[in-house]
Amino acid sequence: MTFGSVLAVVLAVAVIPAASAQRQAEPPAACAGLVDQLATTLKAAVEPLAAKPPTPDKAVVPLGDSLRVLVGLTAAKCLPTPPMSAPAEVRSPDVEPRGPELCLSRSMATFAGLFSVLSKIVPGAVAPDAGKLRGEVQNWLKTVNDTVSTCGLPAPPGGMPTLPNPPA
Repeated sequence: MTFGSVLAVVLAVAVIPAASAQRQAEPPAACAGLVDQLATTLKAAVEPLAAKPPTPDKAVVPLGDSLRVLVGLTAAKCLPTPPMSAPAEVRSPDVEPRGPELCLSRSMATFAGLFSVLSKIVPGAVAPDAGKLRGEVQNWLKTVNDTVSTCGLPAPPGGMPTLPNPPA
């Protein structure tokens, strides 16, 4: 009887909390529609950047729309909210972030990449080097795609847009 009681206590202490531990929740239903909107705005931004010659000024408004959708993804809890205070514990630089930490990191990289691209093409900016801008946009679109998959968001039909190779 004592062994059975000890086993029951061990199971209650070890198994029940593990089973009820928070798992990565399914994204809210609104996330699929917002990801589709993001893909649509990105496609509209990629077209003028992929043209020959590129017309970055025509990408400003669709990129602004992309920013609006990214903010909407955060407001709808599809992407994590940025931290507002210092973390409680300091993580070793040798430890690679996983799970929610990695989603937050990718999400912040998505916002940073968007602001970087926008800063180069908004009215009044110095005309960007087309090749460097193209490379930055390609890297940023890869970051957006990584964010969608890392954060467990549903991919839009046809996937996220990419920057096609320049016409010859």
